[in-house]
Amino acid sequence: MEIAFGILGQTAMLMHGNVDVNWAGPRPRQVLTALLTAPNRRMPLDVVVDWVWEEHENPPLNAHSTLHQYAARLRQAFHEKSVPAQVSVGKAGCLLEIDPALIDHFGFRTTMDKAVRFRRAGEHDRALIEALAAVRLWRDDALSDLRTERAEGWRTSWIRGEWIPANAFVVAEQLAIGQAEAAVRRLAELEQAHPMELSFAKLKIRALAEADQPAEAADFFRAAYARYREAGETRAAEQLRAVNEEVLIRPDRMIPRRKQPTPDSGEHVIRHLPPDIDDVAGRTDLLAMLDACTTDTAGAPRRAVVVVNGGPGVGKTTLVAKWAHRAERRYRHGAVMLDLRGDSQAARADAGEIIDTLLSLLDFPVDQVVNPIARAAKLSALLARRSMLVILDNVRSTDQVAPLLGVLSSCTVLIVSRWRLKSLSAKLTPPVIEVGPLEDRYSSSLLTRRIGPRARDEAEGVEELVRLCRGNPLALTLVAERASSRAGTRIGTLAHQLRTADMLLDLGDEGDWPGTSLRSAFTLSYQVLRPAERRVFALIGLHPSAEVTGDAIAAADGRPAPEVRRSLDVLVAAHLIEQPADLDRYRVHDLLHLYAATLAAQLSDVDLARRKMFEFYLRMVIDAYRLQVPHKSLLDLPPMVPTEWTPRLRTVAEARQWVLRERTTLMGVIAASEGVLNTIAYAIPAMTTEFFQLQGRFPDAVEGLTIAVRAATAQGDVGALASCLNDLAVVHMLIGAEDAAERCLLRALELVDAHGIAIGGVTVRLNLARVHLHAGRAAEAAAMYRKTLPSARALGVPLVCASAEHRLADALVEMGGHDEEALGLYREALRRRRGVGDATELLWTHIALGELLVRLGRLSEASAECAAGSALVEASQDLPTVMKLNTVLAQLRHAEGDDRAALRHAHRAVDLANRSQHATGQARALSVLATIVCDHGNPDAARKLWRDAAELFRGRARTAKADAIEALLAELDARGPLVPATREGEGDTMAMPSPHLRILRGDRA
Repeated sequence: MEIAFGILGQTAMLMHGNVDVNWAGPRPRQVLTALLTAPNRRMPLDVVVDWVWEEHENPPLNAHSTLHQYAARLRQAFHEKSVPAQVSVGKAGCLLEIDPALIDHFGFRTTMDKAVRFRRAGEHDRALIEALAAVRLWRDDALSDLRTERAEGWRTSWIRGEWIPANAFVVAEQLAIGQAEAAVRRLAELEQAHPMELSFAKLKIRALAEADQPAEAADFFRAAYARYREAGETRAAEQLRAVNEEVLIRPDRMIPRRKQPTPDSGEHVIRHLPPDIDDVAGRTDLLAMLDACTTDTAGAPRRAVVVVNGGPGVGKTTLVAKWAHRAERRYRHGAVMLDLRGDSQAARADAGEIIDTLLSLLDFPVDQVVNPIARAAKLSALLARRSMLVILDNVRSTDQVAPLLGVLSSCTVLIVSRWRLKSLSAKLTPPVIEVGPLEDRYSSSLLTRRIGPRARDEAEGVEELVRLCRGNPLALTLVAERASSRAGTRIGTLAHQLRTADMLLDLGDEGDWPGTSLRSAFTLSYQVLRPAERRVFALIGLHPSAEVTGDAIAAADGRPAPEVRRSLDVLVAAHLIEQPADLDRYRVHDLLHLYAATLAAQLSDVDLARRKMFEFYLRMVIDAYRLQVPHKSLLDLPPMVPTEWTPRLRTVAEARQWVLRERTTLMGVIAASEGVLNTIAYAIPAMTTEFFQLQGRFPDAVEGLTIAVRAATAQGDVGALASCLNDLAVVHMLIGAEDAAERCLLRALELVDAHGIAIGGVTVRLNLARVHLHAGRAAEAAAMYRKTLPSARALGVPLVCASAEHRLADALVEMGGHDEEALGLYREALRRRRGVGDATELLWTHIALGELLVRLGRLSEASAECAAGSALVEASQDLPTVMKLNTVLAQLRHAEGDDRAALRHAHRAVDLANRSQHATGQARALSVLATIVCDHGNPDAARKLWRDAAELFRGRARTAKADAIEALLAELDARGPLVPATREGEGDTMAMPSPHLRILRGDRA
């Protein structure tokens, strides 16, 4: 099972091979970190606070409310990333429900348990592979997001109980299979982090002895023994002495040392490897895996086939060459690395050529044997008496190497290929080692080392280069060479220049390095593809994000989806794209995406393909929009490219999930369509805004609609321009930017009046009145609503009429003194909305009517309205509307004297406000709860709640509501201590729980 969360380092999401440490703000990450230490167990609130807040930080005054806030953000992040986890907060504490196998420290233990079982079975090589897989899960200090006492205790316990024993296990298994030098290198790294760890000191003496370094072992013992004595660790010192005597002093108990085998006199030794290099950054574990796969339990070379895979430029050949230089002394007859030219422009090497080359290297006169079969037999006979390593580099297909495997059966054979050799894997099931991009820390280290001292002085520039190269070693090497050769150019300037795709891709095609650019490396993989796969790869370059679905590519390609998916499978096999857990989602590395974009520009039908791809997303958005708001009309759109279209979405929930999952792609399509496909650039934002508002993603809504306004202007579509301006104004209003909202609406009003768009004129005027009401200018709002209502009724559009009547009623209620008129308007709006059948709009009017009736003391009528609204909740599923319903229910139950129920509904309203990031709704719930608390004689808690509500209202520029609350607070302060009102029945003995609330600090609705 794939790991989803990592706390062995910064708290990260690790889905689909990506490590994301910035998936949420610092505090939500810290809360999740604490919960990940003990999943599926409820953690008390005070314990969570101890885990997260350091001593010098002020802990939250209301832990329940604060943790509710962070739990809401975590749920949203889980939903966006499709992570199968759920977090909840209650009085008893916080609970994270998740399969422990999805958490790295549990995966660590599971993998180590597997390694121990292999050790007990005597399979030390497999035990080592599993143990290395476990320790690779460690990315940095465990729980590095937390620095509290509890976190430090967990970290220390985990290091002592898990990390140190696991590394000792790795070293012991390396010694068991004869990898003493690798053990010495690992111990040298571990010693720096754990200088006084006795288990490592004991192992180092053994490892040095195994590596035939007795003098170094003796020196190490003397120094370590002295350190333990000076530190007062006399028991540790004596244990170390015992190991030293066992290993170095008493010959009868000395660990046998393997001597370097030498070839018999007269035997030919081949050394045919590329030059060695000093360092291969970030590949220690891969080198260890190569050791484990190619040696037996005694450390002797194994007759085996190992496949090394990876995309272009990731350093497969460099890695294998480095390992071969380290391992060649195990093979007394030599090591050979041959280029099969599988991805070269030159003719591929066939089995006959490789056989002839090996015979020549063995000084056998090839021309004496004419028959190819006889030559192969002769080579097989010669190799049967030898211990050799043969590396077949640049392999294109299984057919290229299959005839050689029988001939080389007595050798250790490494096959290096950009391609996933599925046929070979099916026949032999060899170990496959995947070489991927470098982690950022190793990329930075590589650049710093190769650029030199000035890299340390220009850290920001180096960081930008790391971001551009995305861990590709070839890109890093080329960039470092350019930076070194242009000492007069600042690294930041170079990074800025390399943001141009062509310059980055062509870097290296100059001087004495022709043909070594990224473009050249990528082209070697691209040129061997069939035309269908070439086209699909180029089409991926048209896609605005690095993740794409098969349906989107099929829409652009024009072939049936199954055929396109087969082409995508070929690209996956070529390591040009990846396929994460979702079967219909593919990901392309950023550098390959840049390269694909340059190929897309050369397609003869590039414009049509782009249009069909973007229209695929437009059709999907239309499907989602129709499910979400079936009673709203779409913008007038020009005809799309004809296609057989079957709706993919079936429910409102699926529609919302799809928009959320494809949000990045949709924003990319909107941006890429501007100036090219303007109708798409304004049509998609006009519909996705409905979802973005619901999800609290107001920045995305503003960005998309701003592009839409420009695109509609460029297209000259007055109706679309006015509609987008109107929608943009609504979003501005919701985030408190009334001035920007009014400017957009006035511009839209000028357009619709000038072009006689009647429904547009009514809609814009209604929203202008809404801005007045939102800003606390109820009288101005009511006047504008009254003026617009006749025009709305004259249109004969039920939704518009109902909206005008409802909004006028809202303004009259806000003004006061017009309650009966408001009741009549609400009921008329209710009648119209019943005819349309829009559950959300109908629910909203029931709520408004119920709230007014509560205020008038007509509780039975209010209860009927709330009951009618509650019956619509399942059909609506609109969080802000359901939140308002719970607020009104809290008011109703309080007025009825049932404050237990009132509190329950108020808390529910706040929880929904957290989930929907709706600060105005939360302010209402806070205010209602404050009233309940105050009536029970708890003015201090009420003051806190009202202050929070006032802050929220003022943050949304609802100054009139904020002023009203602050006036109430002043009156409360002037009154002095309050005596609780007497309640009948059980009301006078009811305990008042502390309110579980918080103030939104992020986006507010």
